[in-house]
Amino acid sequence: MTQLTLDIAPRRVQRKNAPGNTGYQKFQRSFIRLLGETARYHHRHEVFRDLVAMGTLAMQNAFLRSPVLEEEYLAIAGRYQAEDMTRMAQLIGCIAGALDCRAGDFLGEIFMELEIGSTHMGQFFTPYSASRLMAKLTVSHMAKQLERHPFITLDDPTCGAGSMVIAACELMLDQGINPQQKLYARCTDIDAVAAHMCYLQLSYLGVPAEVVVGNSLTLKAYRSYRTPMWYIGNWGQQLAARDLVDGFRRFLPD
Repeated sequence: MTQLTLDIAPRRVQRKNAPGNTGYQKFQRSFIRLLGETARYHHRHEVFRDLVAMGTLAMQNAFLRSPVLEEEYLAIAGRYQAEDMTRMAQLIGCIAGALDCRAGDFLGEIFMELEIGSTHMGQFFTPYSASRLMAKLTVSHMAKQLERHPFITLDDPTCGAGSMVIAACELMLDQGINPQQKLYARCTDIDAVAAHMCYLQLSYLGVPAEVVVGNSLTLKAYRSYRTPMWYIGNWGQQLAARDLVDGFRRFLPD
């Protein structure tokens, strides 16, 4: 479709000590260096914003094949010179490469390190170590839940770059559960940049998810994206079947 369309085969969510773990930091350094070299005629926040937007559009349109999404992508790409579009593709490659080394909040960590967040929104991305701790406290009995349900649903109303979901996936692997088959995540953030970061990371980690740009307090959704594993795993049908079974259970005695 576009210059940012790379290999979108979903990566398995890996354990933290997986082989190649040291490559994660190398990709971080490469990403920061490349971002500094890309489109110096734009503010760093603009470049980062457009990068994750174009990456999201390209990934989503690999399944939807929508002319509208293609036009939206090209409108953003038109703000950049050819050599900078090449760097954009290399930046996307850094994301994929890092998350192939190990799971982590790659984009959230870089976003905070470079201090390119939205100050008027008071943006702060939870450190990944804290997300792992919260995941242990809140999602510690997954195997028992799966005795009654075909999969686990995780709803993050203020998802940021998706660190809580990524940490939960790691915890599932620690319990011998495959999150690609047994987890469905619904992630919401009012900031489109954060939602795009979340979408890209969950997509490259192979997590079945729907990422929504919206307000969790007013329940108003502006836009939604579904990860490749949502389509590959036929999660639309799985969710419909789950809702049907839950509906029947309401009429059964405990």
